[in-house]
Amino acid sequence: MTSAGKLKIVVSDRDLSVGSSFRLYFSLIVLYFSSIAITAQQLTLIDLEEIPQRKVRSFIESEEIDKMNDFSLIRPSCIDDAIESDYHVLVKTFFLNNRLSDVWECYRHADLTKYSRKCSVRFGLLLEKFSNTVIYNGRPEKTVIDTGQVYFMNLRLLKGLLNVPVAFEIITIDPGKLVVELSYIEGNKTRGKQTLQFFDNGDGRTRIVHRSFFRSESSLRDAVFYPLFHKKFIREFHSIMKQNIVNKPLIVSAGF
Repeated sequence: MTSAGKLKIVVSDRDLSVGSSFRLYFSLIVLYFSSIAITAQQLTLIDLEEIPQRKVRSFIESEEIDKMNDFSLIRPSCIDDAIESDYHVLVKTFFLNNRLSDVWECYRHADLTKYSRKCSVRFGLLLEKFSNTVIYNGRPEKTVIDTGQVYFMNLRLLKGLLNVPVAFEIITIDPGKLVVELSYIEGNKTRGKQTLQFFDNGDGRTRIVHRSFFRSESSLRDAVFYPLFHKKFIREFHSIMKQNIVNKPLIVSAGF
């Protein structure tokens, strides 16, 4: 305190040096964590803006699939040794007026993008687990279904008033038994799988048996809503197949 009663503050060179060092240290910390955030963003494989359906984007975010850099972490909800009696079962049979070999080849060479333009199931995104790649809507780079493919679809109910996201993985393709199997992935409202098996009907036609094994946390959904809408979707799908089987590439059953 000076004689005039005024406070005198003295700042030494050492104090200035400490303050400058602290500011430099703090800046380096901010820069470090910012670089980590930018790097993580750059490593994200899925561009959500490329997915046209809001509900599909929300589903991917809720399951944090957009943060994955290894798609092999995605798990099917129904594995090979699952007890089928634990699920509700829906079986429908369809006939196509074409030879078995032709029908099988058409189902194997699938184009879900073309299919989704014609019906209530809209293609959103395809992930390849083995190659860790992403295929977006409107840019179909694959025309052959394969195991390890994970399809994200949007189900349009009541003419689009209600939209439900669904994702399934191709888990089996057996050319010997002529079987294609797909399983809902973990995180769907419905767990289970669908099995398509192809038979020579003996009269020049092909018989397709479409079995659906399903269950959810809602008994009302399993007893009423799933069978009601599911039958509509698969009838729509097979109807398109009957109309377009002479044209390639075609589609495989969408999982719903």
